Amino acid sequence: MLTWCGSLSSLATHLSGAHGITKEIAMKHDEEELKNPPESSIKPYKNSKQESLTQNVIGFVIGTVQPLNVVEDPDFIKMINGFDKRYKVPCTKTIKNRISKTFEIGKVTLKNQLVQVKHISLTLDAWSSPAHLPYLGVTAHWITSDFEPNEVLLSMEELPYPHGATEIQEHLIDLFYEWEIESKIIALVTDNGSNVKKTCNEIGIGERIPCAAHTLQLSIGKELDKIRQLVDKCKHLITFLAGDKKKQQLKEAQMYLHRQQEVLQDNNELEKEVENLIYLDVIKVNNTRWNSTLYAFQRLIILKPAIAMLKASLINNVSSNIHKESEKLEELYPTIHEWKVIKEIVELLNPFEAATRLLSSVKYPTIGFTYPCICNLRERLEIDFTSLKTSDAKYCRNAILEDLTSRWNISQELCLKGSFFDPRFKSLDFINSQEECDDIFSQLREEFMIFKQNKQIDISTTSADKDTDDLMTEMSSFWKKKNAKAAPIKDEFQHYFDLVELPVLEEYDPYLWWSTNKNQYPVLYKLAMKYLSIPATSVPSERLFSDAKNLITPLRTRLSSSVINQLMFLKRNREYIDIYGVEDV
Repeated sequence: MLTWCGSLSSLATHLSGAHGITKEIAMKHDEEELKNPPESSIKPYKNSKQESLTQNVIGFVIGTVQPLNVVEDPDFIKMINGFDKRYKVPCTKTIKNRISKTFEIGKVTLKNQLVQVKHISLTLDAWSSPAHLPYLGVTAHWITSDFEPNEVLLSMEELPYPHGATEIQEHLIDLFYEWEIESKIIALVTDNGSNVKKTCNEIGIGERIPCAAHTLQLSIGKELDKIRQLVDKCKHLITFLAGDKKKQQLKEAQMYLHRQQEVLQDNNELEKEVENLIYLDVIKVNNTRWNSTLYAFQRLIILKPAIAMLKASLINNVSSNIHKESEKLEELYPTIHEWKVIKEIVELLNPFEAATRLLSSVKYPTIGFTYPCICNLRERLEIDFTSLKTSDAKYCRNAILEDLTSRWNISQELCLKGSFFDPRFKSLDFINSQEECDDIFSQLREEFMIFKQNKQIDISTTSADKDTDDLMTEMSSFWKKKNAKAAPIKDEFQHYFDLVELPVLEEYDPYLWWSTNKNQYPVLYKLAMKYLSIPATSVPSERLFSDAKNLITPLRTRLSSSVINQLMFLKRNREYIDIYGVEDV
């Protein structure tokens, strides 16, 4: 204890001399206290603010596919506290309960939206998780009256053992009745797996359509087996070049070749170009995807000069270890004939890759493209690829053509009806059988007459309703004036049938055409809504599993299948339900 001497100078001298505490240090400490007050002095938010911030954390976990226990990670808590010390991060159990509640409310919200939908198409696909558990993804598709395409995830649930057709069928029937859509389903788009095919054929709900992309995969993948020896050799070459050391050597070879090509350029300009140059690596082959073989071959052709240069540099190296590498590369390097085969296979498969991408899009209706694409591919195989030089490429061409013709011999009526409602293909002139075309036209005209009769009933019913308010009357008047020039046509079906087909441009949007012309075709456009909603492929359900792979990692195999389904449902359907607005009660 110090004696009071009338001033603080003695205390300051004592603190400085005995404890090393100067005035500057004391002031700095006070500032730190203000910036970082002790935990006991931090008042947590009241419920409303705490709840609002928790909703954002839940949205973050769902939207970025985070593990639920991220909220207990010290670094995550530190980051949140750095933003706002008054917010108390919830525990994993709270997050899990809130996600479950958000899921249940989201299902009700989405089910209420589907009540208004008359026709729905589904895509189905199965996937095996890292824990070797089978999941079935089901997506629903429909078109609004404004011709806006909609896609939602209904379910991504674990399949019951033993995963046979009977179990899948029971699972789907339960799902359809749970969502109350069994009477609205017009199509089930699936791959060609025997269990799923049998299920869809026996379920009696909707019509199964084989995934166009998967069917092309079967045609091409099977025939690539004919050049399996070359494919395997290229796979070994790619593996050899994919190591870190060879990657660097391949990069240096590309850099050298680029310098040689630009040898006349200004040195400063060349240095900048070399810095910005994107160096390519080899692409590995995935046995389950034929287009990965195409991509691998395409990349090998591009890298051929660099690989040849690397081979030469290894041969010229006197080191014994390097000499072994040069012998290995010499053994794996394709012969002149094999390079010709690779080049012709790439030319042969390029149209199939373009068709697959076209049919797999979700930005425009794809069902109408299916048969025009297949017919175009057959025609190209028959006409454009008759001058192939190598016997291997010729054999593949003939085998693919035969398989393609066999698989698409029996037309899918739903695909042809989809083509009719695409103004570019409505004549169905890509079909050789006039009898088959006439049958489709007859079916559609009959369905049109039923729709027309139902519309007249709807009009007479609604016209008796006297409870229309002033706002609706004003809006109706506005639209009548706006669409005065687009009066309904007396015989919609025949008028549309007689229209000159639009040019076949990939960027042309049939949705926009029908949205613009629906007032001229007040009945027919409803049929267009029905058939154009059908996807040509099951790609939408396949894409689920790219998210699922991020969610179900080898370190997270214990996550329950119900939680996985909830997280996937909320993430994929954020456009249709509010994942941020569910409050705790």
